[in-house]
Amino acid sequence: MFFQSLNIHLKGSWVHFILLTCFLSPVSVVNGGVKNTAHVPKKLYFHINQHVLAIQKKTLNLQIKEVAQDLHERRLAEPGNKMYDFLESYTWFFTLFIQEEQTQYDRALKRKKTLLENIKKGDPTSPYYRFCQAEILLQWATIHLKFNEKTKAAYDVYEAYQLLEENTKRFPEFHENYKSLSIIHALAQSLPAWVQKLSGIKGSVSQGTKEIEVLVNRIHNYPLFKDEILAIYIYILFYTKQEKELAYTVIQKYKLNESQSPLLIFLTATITQKSGKNNDAIKILEERHKSPGQLPFLYLDFLLGKYKLYRLDKDANQHILKFVNGFKGRHYIKEAYQKLYWYEQLFGSKPGKSGYYKQQILKAGKSLIDEDSQALTESRDGAPNPVLLKSRLLYDGGYYTRSMEELKSVSPDRFTTEEKEEYYYRIAKNSDALLMHEDAIIHYKKALSLSTGVKYYACSSALSLGHLYEKQQNFGLAKQYYQECLVLHPEGYSTSLHQKAKTALARMESKN
Repeated sequence: MFFQSLNIHLKGSWVHFILLTCFLSPVSVVNGGVKNTAHVPKKLYFHINQHVLAIQKKTLNLQIKEVAQDLHERRLAEPGNKMYDFLESYTWFFTLFIQEEQTQYDRALKRKKTLLENIKKGDPTSPYYRFCQAEILLQWATIHLKFNEKTKAAYDVYEAYQLLEENTKRFPEFHENYKSLSIIHALAQSLPAWVQKLSGIKGSVSQGTKEIEVLVNRIHNYPLFKDEILAIYIYILFYTKQEKELAYTVIQKYKLNESQSPLLIFLTATITQKSGKNNDAIKILEERHKSPGQLPFLYLDFLLGKYKLYRLDKDANQHILKFVNGFKGRHYIKEAYQKLYWYEQLFGSKPGKSGYYKQQILKAGKSLIDEDSQALTESRDGAPNPVLLKSRLLYDGGYYTRSMEELKSVSPDRFTTEEKEEYYYRIAKNSDALLMHEDAIIHYKKALSLSTGVKYYACSSALSLGHLYEKQQNFGLAKQYYQECLVLHPEGYSTSLHQKAKTALARMESKN
């Protein structure tokens, strides 16, 4: 199965990909101009007008209740326009993806079937006929994964892929097809050969990149798709091609960091933070505007608290508590309690809180994604070494010099054998970030040599060595370390580390 073989399980880059590729705008441009709707059929049709655009804008701003009322009114006014069924799917998608409530999911499953049936009653000669079906299926594949329904997700992706490929053959000038196909094609090569053969899904990193770049290079011909196209392009650059600086440049160039859409705030804050600009990411999250009636996106509060913890801010816990006290879903809860546990280890705000938060890591939420699984694994260990913990947090915040200073303040002899693996790994990560590549290589190899096979440090070190050697165009050694990464199976982050190694190997192969 497609998603099972990808083995992503909503980790990091996959979460971003899902959100970004499902910003699928209901408005369209054909042949560089607005679609001619002068001869729109009177009965069942796909018609884009100002009402559609207004509803789409509110949806991306998460004004879900207001959108529901608007959809009701427009269906009465335009009973034949199937675009309103397409638009409704977004309201279910964002609600389920953000809130993760089981009762809503069970209710929405029935609505999914109805919406697809309604779309199929539309004009089959329109490029939107298959396109809308495919996009609804891709949205639902994401939701199925959120609720651990991998088989349903795989089926929906396969069906969506077939619809988009067919639509491309029938309407080669309908470039909207490539919004999602570019991602599928970019990821396809990281799948095992037998999966590609069975599913019929083909593609490469270079193919997916070229497809989305066609749209980016004509971005001013697609004003209604601007944010969506750029979001997908940023994803491919940052996560698939590892061109992180270029991805951040795209955000700045098109001023995406000035948007007040919660979804674009999620995108820009995440990419900004992962680009080593934690202070800027905090500013984006602190300055976000919350509109009345907006669907609560509590994960943004968690991000703000986490990024503040990376800076060792003493008010970081307040934002994380807002998430754990208000969120009723299943993902990132264990990780959130882990961050609260770490906060107490460093600042000790209230007696007994540290032990309570550690117990909550065991009891609350699920361990279906890497962040939660890793939090659960680490909760079984003793209290973290405060020097290593501070260094870890500062590194994650992009404060590499401060992180290195923390490590250098203590002799390696002060650490246990187990702690030394992490110690050398963290020196390597900071050296890598500070462009001290030879030092990084030496210390990554030290971490590998000390590996017990339990922690993720060795697996991550192998991946990082692969990246360094790939940059040096030493492709033989790069391939060796990417493959070593795949051999190691630490509990926790191995899913995402392995996916990155597979993507890197596919990227190298596509260059040959």
